[in-house]
Amino acid sequence: MRTSGDLTSITDSLRELRFDDDLSGRAAFDAMTALVTLRSLIDHHAATVVGHLDRLGVARDHGRKLSELLIVMGLAPAVASRLIRIATARAQLPTLAAHAADGAISAEHVDAVGKGVDHVGKRSAEPIDDVARLNIVTELLAHFFSGATPADIGKRARRLGNQAAADTGGLPASEDRNLNTLTHDVDGDGRLQVRADLNTEVGEKFSAAMEELAAPRPEPDGSPDARSTERRHADALEALLDIAARSGDAASAPRHQLLVSVPADTPDLAELPFMGSITEAMLRTLTCDTTATVAIVDGEAVPMEMSK
Repeated sequence: MRTSGDLTSITDSLRELRFDDDLSGRAAFDAMTALVTLRSLIDHHAATVVGHLDRLGVARDHGRKLSELLIVMGLAPAVASRLIRIATARAQLPTLAAHAADGAISAEHVDAVGKGVDHVGKRSAEPIDDVARLNIVTELLAHFFSGATPADIGKRARRLGNQAAADTGGLPASEDRNLNTLTHDVDGDGRLQVRADLNTEVGEKFSAAMEELAAPRPEPDGSPDARSTERRHADALEALLDIAARSGDAASAPRHQLLVSVPADTPDLAELPFMGSITEAMLRTLTCDTTATVAIVDGEAVPMEMSK
């Protein structure tokens, strides 16, 4: 059994590691595969040590929060937060921890699964027991091993959360307006930093408005729009503010269409183009006063017939 005292020799070995310039494609692929596994293992052990730092109160002894201590030690804030989440979740998710200990899953994916389980638990009106928790972990891990990204795992967890809410009478986080927040602060350069956390309906309205107002437009000489996507979105937000200032009241404000795709046989799989999966309750809310278009599509989602 190796102990923490072996880390010095391991670190020295890594420093001495070299790759020849005449490395073959196969050798480069094998080396990268090994390095990915090594990175996953390092993150796993880092999360383990973070748990010990927390248990021993090391950050508190230094007059800091645990996240602050990790940042001072050289970790980026996002990495520090992720390791703390993993360290906190692993006690309740032994199956996930076992895969991480094998180096089979990256820290980003481990974190996505852990956050996914937490999301489903919060959406259920009833406590999630160990069996249900294991089932959630198993499904999300299966999604990972099928090639899913952390974002894909998050989307699958949202769908599971929607189902848990429907089964228990809970409210999905995606539809909970009480969780909506918007913060804005002026930074040291005198620029406004804006961050919003919005429910599905408001998020879809915002995304639809951005899609329309941020569309690329030709330059005066006819050349393509030179603005970056981020710049176009910022300009679109300014346009929204100008429209709101001119309209004076909500009745005269412009309206944006929301498109909801509803599979005929599986309404529980209804989706919004920007915000993704929604519950049947949200579907009823969005379609209570609207125009419905029935579309028959082929296996590639290409419309074959449409009617109102």
